[in-house]
Amino acid sequence: MPFSHKKRIICLPALALFLLLVSCDYSYDVESDVGSLSAYCQKQSHWCGAAAAQMIIHFCCSQKPAVPVTPSWQTADLTSNQNTIHSWMQDYQVNTAYISSPYKHPDAVKGAIMSLKESAPGSFSVFHNNDGERVLHDMFYWMKRMGYPSATLQNGGHWIVVYRYTTDSEPESNNTVNLKNIGIINPGPPPSDHIVVEAPSHKVPVISSEGWYGGYWAQGVSITSWMTAPYYGEYAAVVEPPNTRGKVRVEKMYTGKTSEILSKEEAVNWAAKHVKKYNLTKHKELSCLKKSQPLQALLAYHQEQKRFYYIVPFAPQGQERAGALLILNPYNGNYHECAALDRPFRFLSKNEAVNLTMAETGAKEFKTVDANLKYIYSDLSYSHFYPFWEVKVDGKAFYVVHSGKVFDSLSPLHKTPEGIELDL
Repeated sequence: MPFSHKKRIICLPALALFLLLVSCDYSYDVESDVGSLSAYCQKQSHWCGAAAAQMIIHFCCSQKPAVPVTPSWQTADLTSNQNTIHSWMQDYQVNTAYISSPYKHPDAVKGAIMSLKESAPGSFSVFHNNDGERVLHDMFYWMKRMGYPSATLQNGGHWIVVYRYTTDSEPESNNTVNLKNIGIINPGPPPSDHIVVEAPSHKVPVISSEGWYGGYWAQGVSITSWMTAPYYGEYAAVVEPPNTRGKVRVEKMYTGKTSEILSKEEAVNWAAKHVKKYNLTKHKELSCLKKSQPLQALLAYHQEQKRFYYIVPFAPQGQERAGALLILNPYNGNYHECAALDRPFRFLSKNEAVNLTMAETGAKEFKTVDANLKYIYSDLSYSHFYPFWEVKVDGKAFYVVHSGKVFDSLSPLHKTPEGIELDL
């Protein structure tokens, strides 16, 4: 018996529902976190590799074994322990062929971890490739399965430790996933007037895909003394264990014209929205945001990457010292990252920087004065969280750090062949 017109009308919605169900994408975000990880600050300006190795060695010795391992060289003095790691890396010559600064070399970082963790579990390798998306996939794939953190080079020159990530689907051995956000520990200390202080490093638990691409993964290894050595021009990471063949897509950062830069008020509004959108207060390190308010936004210029970025500090109501800050794209307000500062920090205003410069130099007659926030990895600042004021008096540059000290010069810690300063 043929279907009636009435029955066809009844069946069509059911057919549409069926087609909708079979075509639905059931993808879901996947988050991986290795758990508790001690954060160590680098004790000297060039000890980032030793600090990263120290964090991973400590994790291997205290987290993984049923009975924690205490390496024979380990003492209660964290500085002494890091010095031991640095000295081991300095003396390490296998595969580093007497190149300059072997303690920064990926083989030296891996070698220090494998040797100095002694009997603790873990078998680490150096993953490297011209394609940063493949190296990122290797890290995520094995972090999810083995539960170990990974060390990698921020923009090819400064060691950081990756301990968590979120992607849009499970990283498999040969697939492509999209990065949502990533969490790192940066061993670089806060600024302290040319002196690397005894201070904890800072965790940055939520860096957006765009923020990772622009601020951490912009280029491979570009250390001048390694131009003929392995890894030059490649992305590199120390991971447990072998390579995969997949990729992690990273969202590129939009860089517009100066005329497109948002106002400071707009930046503050975006920052407040992002705290809620990304549920940042769920992270223990960022719980201070629950009782904090955004302060005035600060527009800074990143000298190495030739771009602007906004810093929005957050402080308890009625206070000037920030406990956390957000980094935003100044052209569209996109979220880049948020970090809890190791101690309350007060940023100087433009007028304060100018007045301090005038008082320090004794300048009474001048034609022009201009001041802008700038970041260069140097003896004045180890992190883009802490840009300094560049005050120009009749074209002569002075540099004001937020403690109030004024300098007439700065010393970049490293330069590439193109003359761009890089982290070590």
